[in-house]
Parts: sequence; C-alpha cells; structure tokens
Amino acid sequence: MVAKNITKEMVLAALRTVIDPEVSVNIVDLGLVYGVEVKDGSVKIIMTLTTPMCPLGPLIIDNVRVAVERIEGVKSVDVEVTFDPPWSIEKIMPEVREKLGLGV
Repeated sequence: MVAKNITKEMVLAALRTVIDPEVSVNIVDLGLVYGVEVKDGSVKIIMTLTTPMCPLGPLIIDNVRVAVERIEGVKSVDVEVTFDPPWSIEKIMPEVREKLGLGV
C-alpha cells in the first residue's frame, strides 16, 4: 500500500471540523491556527487560543489532535500552543466577523 501524501490543505480541512464551542465557529476561520507543517506523515500545528485562560483549551487541543489523526497516513500530530502573537478579533475571517456582529 502506498502512503498517501498529506498536504497542508488536507490538514486545514480537518481543522475546519474543530469547532470552538463558545462561538460555534471552526478554529481556522477564527484565526486560531497560525501554522501547519507536514513532513513524512508527521504533522505539526502551531495554534493559539482566544485567551491563555480559555477553560475549553484542553478540549479544543484534543479535538485538533483527533481530527488530524483521522487523515489517512498521519503518523503523529504535534500541537504547539503559542500566545505570541496574541489572538485578537482581527484574526477572524472577515465574513465570520460580520456574521458574529463584530464588524468587518
């Protein structure tokens, strides 16, 4: 069996299934994902949370790991959480900001 080439786009698609329960929006559109690196079946995700004290942070991080592990060919998932730069509402996709009533 030939291993499937995992792409950044595949990982981002999986991450779009991870919803922040407080606002019911996926973490990619919320601007929480800062980077995705894929190499030889290993995936590294650099992300943030809306606040360092986010009570749902552990749940979101676990959901990230599970969503990416479901991609065929993924051997390992490393989730690095950073707060540099800090998250702000400007990181939310403009159309999502508008839907949330946060302006564009």
